[in-house]
Order: sequence, then structure tokens, then C-alpha cells
Amino acid sequence: MTITYKHVIEALVDDFRSMHEENQRPDVKLNFDGDPKNLALVTPGPVIEFSYRFSDSEIMNHCDLFYCLIIASHELAHWTNAHTKYSDNDDLDSKAIEAWADFFGTRLLFTGVTYGARLQEIIHKLRTPAFDISAQHALLEAYGNALRCVYENVFRRADASSKYHSPNERVQICGAGVTSFFYRLLGKMHQGMSIFSLKKTILEPFGDLDIFKENIDWEEVSEISRRTIDIHLKLKQGRPLITPGIRREYNYLIGTNYLGHEENAIHREQLRDAIRQWGIEV
Repeated sequence: MTITYKHVIEALVDDFRSMHEENQRPDVKLNFDGDPKNLALVTPGPVIEFSYRFSDSEIMNHCDLFYCLIIASHELAHWTNAHTKYSDNDDLDSKAIEAWADFFGTRLLFTGVTYGARLQEIIHKLRTPAFDISAQHALLEAYGNALRCVYENVFRRADASSKYHSPNERVQICGAGVTSFFYRLLGKMHQGMSIFSLKKTILEPFGDLDIFKENIDWEEVSEISRRTIDIHLKLKQGRPLITPGIRREYNYLIGTNYLGHEENAIHREQLRDAIRQWGIEV
């Protein structure tokens, strides 16, 4: 049977729903007949809408699979965090929201391929002898190659908009999402896994580009970080989670229970201390 992007998106959403308590599974509405001028977006409702051309595209290999998942997980991150309920005040608000969708969406993606029965079934169907030989590394390599395709076909096209980080920064944000997933999965900042995952997802697939060349505006970074916290605390409205019902074993990976500014500062310093122990000053 032909596997299309639509099949992959439905599998991602079904697996995401299965990570919630049965009586609190989120009702994620999908539309696969969207206008081709928009690859994917969350419309009022909210409904996650995909271009019909994108939806009907065929999945040929694991790179195609991850290409689809990177885009779909970004939109699912918007849906999960109720971003359509927040009215942006300016472009920095938009940047904060879009950056979080890149970061949180990456964690959603890897949680899905790690624990999702339907996504694992698709991964199994796409196996090749070469994949079986390097299975331990193959999925990270496929993700990295797919991220390069997203960089060329999506991030660079969106670069004209002031509502997004630069294409290079978006790649770095996705890479941070990968290391964040493994940090949460393993329960600690694992030096070997962090370096290996960044090698496979950024350094190798983007080896011909100086992906870290841009000067960093640290004032803007600090302001976006502050706004990211403020926006999601506002969306949480004092509740334990923005989207309720996540099962305990998945809450740490993809839960929407956000910390306040003080707790976030403590958490970030703990991560910096862990990295300093590797001999890297941050």
C-alpha cells in the first residue's frame, strides 16, 4: 500500500492522542484539502490544515517520513499549546511562538517515533537492508537529512517574514529540541548522546554551510525567552496544563505544564552546569 503524507500525519495525531488518558484524549481536527499556497497552518476552530498537494505526496523513505513529521509536528505544537488563542502584540511575540513550535514540535516528533505504535509501524514498513545495518543511527541521520530539506524548501522561503527566526537559527532551535528530547528521555544531560545527536542532525547534513555564523542579538534572545514564558503561562490560565490529560510517563516529554521565570532560570543554570562539566564554557 502506498504511504502518503496524510497517512503519516494521521498516525502522528493518533499516537499523540494515545499518550493521553482515555477520557481526556484531545480532539485534534485535521483538514487535508488546504490551498497549495499554504503548506500547513492552524486555522480557527482550531483545525490543522494541510495543502492537498502536500497531503497526497508519497512517502518513499525515512527522509520523506521525517520531512513530513517536521512540518506536521510544528503545526501540532501550535495546536497543543493553544497558540491560536493568543493575539500577537508584535513580531517578537510571533517569533517567540514560532520558535517554540519548532522546539516543542521537535520533542513531539521524537516522542512519537519513540513511543507511537502507528509511526513505528510506518518506520518498519520503510526499512531497507542498509537501514537495518545502521538502525541505531539511521533515524537520526534521516531526520538530519529531512531537516536540511525543510531548511531549503520551508525555512528559507519564510525568511522574508519578520515573524520567524532566520533559517540558520531555526535549524539550531530544532537541534536544541533534539537534545532536549534526549535529556528528558535519559533523565540527564548525556554528553555522548548530545554530541552524537547534534552531529547527525546538524553538523553532518549542514556541513557545507556555516550554520552558526550569525551574530547573536543577546538582548533579543533574552526578550524572546521572557515572552515565551509569559505567553504560555497566560495560555495555561492557572491550570496544571494547557492541553490536559497527558499520561504521566509522557508529561515530561511533551507536557504543557510550564514553569515560571524563577524556576526556568534555575533549570537553565542547572543545564549550564552540566555542560560546563564537559569542559565547555557556556
